[in-house]
Amino acid sequence: MRKKTFFLSSKLWCLGAFALSLLATSCAQDGFDNDEVFTPEVRNAQLESPAVEDIIVTSSPDGKSQTITWPVVSGAGGYLVSFYDEGNADQYIVNDSIVDGCSVTTKREEDANYVFTIKTLGNEKMNNKGAETATEKKISTFTPTYMTIPAGSDLNAWFAANPVPAAAVNEMHNYDLEADGEYTISDVLDFGAHRVTLRSNDKVNHAKITYLAGKAPKITTTAEMNIKYIDFDCSGQSASNGVFEYSKDNTVVPAANTIDPALYKWAGAYIADPITFVSCNFDNVMGYFFFDNSVNTFAENVLVENCVVHLTPATSNGGAVFYTNKGGHINNLKVTTSTFYESDDCTGDIKYFFQDSNKAPDLYVDGTGAAAAATNSVTYTNCTFYHVTWNDGQWGNYNGMQSKNYSYWIMYDCIFYDCSPSGVARRFLHGRTGQLHADLQRNTYMSADGTFQDPGSYDPSGTDIKDDPQFANPANADFTIGASTQQAILKTGDPRWLP
Repeated sequence: MRKKTFFLSSKLWCLGAFALSLLATSCAQDGFDNDEVFTPEVRNAQLESPAVEDIIVTSSPDGKSQTITWPVVSGAGGYLVSFYDEGNADQYIVNDSIVDGCSVTTKREEDANYVFTIKTLGNEKMNNKGAETATEKKISTFTPTYMTIPAGSDLNAWFAANPVPAAAVNEMHNYDLEADGEYTISDVLDFGAHRVTLRSNDKVNHAKITYLAGKAPKITTTAEMNIKYIDFDCSGQSASNGVFEYSKDNTVVPAANTIDPALYKWAGAYIADPITFVSCNFDNVMGYFFFDNSVNTFAENVLVENCVVHLTPATSNGGAVFYTNKGGHINNLKVTTSTFYESDDCTGDIKYFFQDSNKAPDLYVDGTGAAAAATNSVTYTNCTFYHVTWNDGQWGNYNGMQSKNYSYWIMYDCIFYDCSPSGVARRFLHGRTGQLHADLQRNTYMSADGTFQDPGSYDPSGTDIKDDPQFANPANADFTIGASTQQAILKTGDPRWLP
């Protein structure tokens, strides 16, 4: 049974002229008189629910809420409305609530498939009978789908038969995978300079992509790319490759990323728009998560949000989870509300979490205003890191960033367990104290023996938490936090593990 919750305002009357932009019709025509008193004109009638085409949905300017309006049914005694997300159909957002106005305002999240139902209620005083059926309106906040890829497809073969249109290189193409569908990648899947979103069409029931062994499967790009709501099995990945990489074919870039020689001195491709990984799960990551592929590509922003990444290197290597010091760069890396872990029995390890030779002004011609204003950043917030870079590894290594006034280091509310034995905070700041823009707050640096690293002057905030997070069952990838400071007071680490 769906749980009952309620919308933002339980009674939202048809408003005056100042709010007409939210309504389907003006109040002078909707059954209200000038004093906002309902005056039904219909008696002894069988009423109908509003037609689906007359139900209007208007998003708020910030996209966080939406107002649903409908024309008044004359003679009605109100409306019974419900509203839920198809991806979480067991929990209503609005459940069988009576509305005596002509609109409701509800929350709105990106990439959701909502269902709104409305049924006109009768009016005993006027002897009007309520509608026999409700009207159902589906509301999608997904950006428009370009094509849906059938379940069971090998993505290499499918894109070979259905290539991204070359003439539309500057447009974003949204490709949907079917909910719970099974897919494979059997070779290098290169999107090149095309802006692509690859996503499940359901935020809860993810499609699954399996990397097949044999031809170093991976996804590569030289442009904006969004990977959303997908589960990956990367067991076929080569140990010397990334799950994602920059494309070898990086000579052509979208117009939005065109290098202006009067402004840029960078010799390779520049990706101005973000590369994002949102609400995905990655299992059996045998090599690197993100690799520059030894090509000169500079990405302005790479974001990982609400993901779980299981690293399973067979042997220890000198690379990194984010490995971009072989010619490429990530200017701003942000990892938030995510978990990266190796199992306790994993015999291999990766040397660094992020390794880059990034120097922000290198993108621009010396002396330009852009060069003077250039900044770069490394940000980790509300993350759980378990048994990563544990084998004499170092958390960060980035020549050119340390002690620079253009570099920002932000690490809030993270839990590190058995990571970087030479010091997480120390290696995060590349072994330099007094970094100009370093901001570390409320982090846990716990060693495998139950002791805690002393961050010393690398984290002078005094807010580091020396308390065992009491993970529920890390051997089975359950990092739920027990009765500890992290859970009860500060709520640090990946929020998915908070009870």
